[in-house]
Amino acid sequence: MFTEHKIPSTYLPASRQAFYYPATVGSPKDCLLFLDGELYMNRVKAPVILNESQASGLLPPVTCVYLPNVSAEGRHADYTCNEAFASFLAADVPRWIERELAQFERLFLCGLSLSGLQAVFTTLRHPGVFAGVLAQSPSAWWENEWLLNALPTMPAPPQRMWMSVGLQELQTNATHPPTPLVQRSSQLDSVRRLSSALRAGGHDIYANEYNGGHDSACWAAELQQSLAWLMKR
Repeated sequence: MFTEHKIPSTYLPASRQAFYYPATVGSPKDCLLFLDGELYMNRVKAPVILNESQASGLLPPVTCVYLPNVSAEGRHADYTCNEAFASFLAADVPRWIERELAQFERLFLCGLSLSGLQAVFTTLRHPGVFAGVLAQSPSAWWENEWLLNALPTMPAPPQRMWMSVGLQELQTNATHPPTPLVQRSSQLDSVRRLSSALRAGGHDIYANEYNGGHDSACWAAELQQSLAWLMKR
């Protein structure tokens, strides 16, 4: 059972909606924060997967917070290496979780597609806040692979990241409405380059290439395995 909340922000113009799913078993020491919350809840079916994984012992008890998007346009604004939204995730959200939910030993940040890009960016900008990052098919192609090129300006201690991409994510020279986002390089090639650069920079990267495309079913299929790797103590 979930409850709906509002998270106030000192970095954004307005508070943000959040859905809180408590652990189904035991006493959780970890909290998962999901960007693209409505996609994870409704398409990936993350709450169902996580409930089953906790009940079977494949994952430890874990609390989840899902952040849905304000709008399609807002999604593009929030998840394209947005400094203000990164500060919201790294400062406002952890304070709210500690104040309103509980104190946890570790907080993990999860995202897919554009929100996967924002998850990686946020962790590099604010090292030490998140114990690990799940980036499923992150849109590393954004702005001609801006994040890859900006890595030298963002030195950070080693971060733990699961980065996945489908072998069929080969689309190039595509537009992504409702804003004029243009994708020049493929998801596969850009994620490979970003993963390699992060690993060369000393980060702990699990690069998972699955046989599929930019598909919620593929993200669902790897969710339990990816979180088990991230959360392993």
